[in-house]
Amino acid sequence: MNVLRSLRPPDLFTILNIALGFAAILLICESQSTDMVKAAVVLIILAAVADGLDGFVARKTGSGPLGSNLDSLADLVSFGAAPAFLAVQAFRLPMNIWPAAIFFLICGALRLARFNVSSKSDQLFEGLPIPAAGMALSASVLLGRPDLSIPMMVVLALLMISSIPYPKIRDVRVLSILGLLVIAAVWAVFFQSNAIYTAIVLGALIIMYLLSPVVISRLQKGK
Repeated sequence: MNVLRSLRPPDLFTILNIALGFAAILLICESQSTDMVKAAVVLIILAAVADGLDGFVARKTGSGPLGSNLDSLADLVSFGAAPAFLAVQAFRLPMNIWPAAIFFLICGALRLARFNVSSKSDQLFEGLPIPAAGMALSASVLLGRPDLSIPMMVVLALLMISSIPYPKIRDVRVLSILGLLVIAAVWAVFFQSNAIYTAIVLGALIIMYLLSPVVISRLQKGK
């Protein structure tokens, strides 16, 4: 198989996702200042945007033979390795805390592997999607609270490998609103001296998504 000839338009966004995720890791390695940490978070956010565009384009044009596997590899880099490494490096976490970051990465890999081999639902994900977990962990780092980020790594990891159903967001109007909020978050990182604004925006979105299984369950019981 000629790899380059097998690429389809959605795969280009997936490749962009990988590039942004790895660039975030490189920035984290140079994180001698809060500006570098904030820039790394922005790259992870942009990787999530590329991941969303990948899925959107795939639904419009169809995916190629590399699609799902390439997407999982990209997600593991951008939303598994990069956020876990960000938390460790930003807080200079001691070695006895590293297992929490390793556990987060392993659960992310298991979540993606299960997704690739299980039957797909048009409405729901099984377990918390790794992009949501990665963005949640990255947002927590902006708060500068290792006592928050460390337990979050464990909780998010467990949610990824759980069987809790999370909704797939496909509505164009909802996606447009989310896009505007992401732009607001990126703007806050670059132009606000206090990154708390970005953490609040991302945190609010993520909390709503984390609570969505509860809402779904309530609606189903009300039928």
